[in-house]
Formats: sequence, structure tokens, C-alpha cells
Amino acid sequence: MAETAAPMSATALLHWQEPMLTAPIFGSVLVALVSLAYCSLLSVTSYTALLLLTAVAVAKVYAFVMVKAGKVEEGFDPLAKVAAVSLSVPEDLVTAHAPCLTGAVNAALARAKALFLLTSPVDTLKFGLCLYLLTFLGAWFNALTLVTLAWVAAFTLPKLYLNNQAAVDEVVAKVVGQVEEVKAKVVEALPAAMRPPVAKKEE
Repeated sequence: MAETAAPMSATALLHWQEPMLTAPIFGSVLVALVSLAYCSLLSVTSYTALLLLTAVAVAKVYAFVMVKAGKVEEGFDPLAKVAAVSLSVPEDLVTAHAPCLTGAVNAALARAKALFLLTSPVDTLKFGLCLYLLTFLGAWFNALTLVTLAWVAAFTLPKLYLNNQAAVDEVVAKVVGQVEEVKAKVVEALPAAMRPPVAKKEE
């Protein structure tokens, strides 16, 4: 009996280790996102479903013609692999990840509460600056454009990083150093009562 191929990991997918699998996933979602920028969600969904139905019908007609012509054996189905794919979500998988999801949501809510109540003034200041920068980002792009750019970046930046890892690491190290210098200057400018506590070094 032939062994079933293991499912492809997200890392392998983003690194284009299997281009014949990555390309259709990347391309189909990108086309859908670009389509949503020009058409309504209802139209894109309807046309996509009609396109899939047409493709399946063409495949079935092709299989029927090939069988009748004697080119292939009886029972030939070009969509056999697609039909074998299971779309059900295992209940044990949902149960196993529920505590992790709940913990992440609770942590995010607790963090948001601390930021808005100025529990840590420095963190709240950074949060406020990020929100201010997002107002400019929102003026330039809408949410769908950002999602499209994020999707393209997810499938291009990891591969570019692998091909130029040394140069990218050097640039990132310089940027992180400059950010830390700016952060230190901002903290020094704050009143002593608002500065974050400094961790004591163990002797």
C-alpha cells in the first residue's frame, strides 16, 4: 500500500519548496483579493463558484469522451485526488487548540486594558504613536489593499530573506540598534515617576 503524503507545512509553503502547490494557492487567493477591490463580495463569490462548477463539468465531459474513445480505462476520473481530500474539521483538533485560543484572547484583552489605562506610560506612548502612524496608513490604503499587500509579502519576503539572509540580518541589526537608542532617549526625557522599573542584574 502506498504511503499517504504528509501535509505540507506553512513554512515550506511560504518558502516555495513545492512551487506546483504554492503557486496555485498564492495565485488563487491573490486573484480573489484583487477581484474584491473592483467587485462586490457577492459577485466574486458567485463568479468563483460558477468558475469551479464549469471546470468540474469540463473535467467530467473530458473523462467521458476519453473513456468512450477508448483512450483511458473505464472509471477514469481526473478529479479523484480532489474528491479524496477531506474537508471535515476534527473535533479533537478544535478541543486541543481551544485553551490556546482562549489564553491568547485573554492575554490580548489584558494587554489592551493595561495600555488604555496607562499602567505602563512608556508602552502606552509607543502604542499611541503606532495608532497615530496607522491613521496615515489608513489614509493611503484601505483594509483590503493592506490584506492584499500582506498576502503578497507573506509569499515573497521569506524567500527573499533566505536568498539574502546575511545582508538582511546586518540591516535589521542596525535598525534595531537605532530604535533602542531612540527608546532610551525617550525614557530619559520622561519624569522619574513615569519611567519603567529597571531590572536589577544578578550578582
